[in-house]
Amino acid sequence: MNKKKIFDFDTEFLKINNDLSKVSKELNLNQKQSKQNRDNLKSLENELIKLGLPREMMPSSKSINEEINIYSEDYFTRISTGIEKEILKEINSSTNLLPPTSKLDYVMALVIGFISSLVDILMVKIPKEVNYLGKYLQEGSSFTGWLRSLGIDENGSMNEFLAKLEKVCKVSYDVSTTDKLGDYGGEVSGFYPKTHRLMSLGHDPFFGFIFGLIDIFNGSITVIDSKGTIHSIPLDKFQETPIEDKIFAPLLWLGHLCSDVCTKMGIPIPGWGFTQILQFGSFGENDRTLAELTKWMYLEGYDLRHFLTMGTVPGIIELFTRIYFRCTLNKDELASPIYAKNIKELQDHIRLEKLLFIAHSVATSGNVVKIILHQGNPLSFNTAELLGLVKQSVHIGQVNFRDKTGEKIIRNRNRINNEWNKI
Repeated sequence: MNKKKIFDFDTEFLKINNDLSKVSKELNLNQKQSKQNRDNLKSLENELIKLGLPREMMPSSKSINEEINIYSEDYFTRISTGIEKEILKEINSSTNLLPPTSKLDYVMALVIGFISSLVDILMVKIPKEVNYLGKYLQEGSSFTGWLRSLGIDENGSMNEFLAKLEKVCKVSYDVSTTDKLGDYGGEVSGFYPKTHRLMSLGHDPFFGFIFGLIDIFNGSITVIDSKGTIHSIPLDKFQETPIEDKIFAPLLWLGHLCSDVCTKMGIPIPGWGFTQILQFGSFGENDRTLAELTKWMYLEGYDLRHFLTMGTVPGIIELFTRIYFRCTLNKDELASPIYAKNIKELQDHIRLEKLLFIAHSVATSGNVVKIILHQGNPLSFNTAELLGLVKQSVHIGQVNFRDKTGEKIIRNRNRINNEWNKI
């Protein structure tokens, strides 16, 4: 079945097509006859000249050599196809679908991103004071230091509530040394008290809800060791897990997680344990792999508490960008049709996503500057802000690849209405 054309001479202008074709053919025949007559006159003129008749006494024989266009059926077919292509190109065009971004929008997004970069450099800093490479003394974050002081007393001992949680919420995956892994102890590399929360996936604040519950039900521990090998090790001590522990496994997992947050090593950033799989690269003077580098970062205080500190950067961007967006949002007209309100909501959403993307891009660029200022210290890398930029990039991608059919229909309808108003 042939697709119906938007502008079709074959059906809508058939009579005009036929009449023009007929007239153009007659004109073409007349042109040929006229040319033959001119040739005959030219021949007679040459004979008179030979007989001695002066050229001035001869009548004018100027010829008209203008070509006559032949409007055949093929011509109308070609022009119909050309017009069809132009109309479809205009209808399906995606121009003018994105809402305009004002100069003020750009300025505010840049300012918010710049302020966030200053917060990253001056407040977030690095987890704690370190003598990087043995020659660069770098100051740690006071905010992270304050978070580290929560839940413990002056002697460094956990407060009564957390200590009680630690005793009550016993879990199988809290093994901290290889000698408690039985026959598997020799197979797990780099597993010791300071790294056991990094390598034990049950301690992950996000994925631990999955692996932690599996380990509680099975009386096991799931580990990714320093060689990137994944182990699921059953523990004899926990093979007879009481039924009530299995019923309340989510609460056991959460309680144990809370008791570990305020320990000296803390708990890792969500997903950080999976970096032990990344057994490649050569970074720094010691030629560390990416897995070794991330383990070193955790041992130097790059844990969940510092992740919360880093989260202030994307938090500031989200907060102030949305405040500015709300303050500059145009109010809906009460008499607006539903489709107009829907289009406005969509355009407002796109505008907000663009503002956030610009601000996150500036803040991420600022984090690059921070890393340079810290002599390339990986502890100055802001993971939270990178995740914010990735999230916003995904949103921008969704905006660009959205279904634009409805928007095109409304835009084209408005164009038609505007042209009719001009007429």
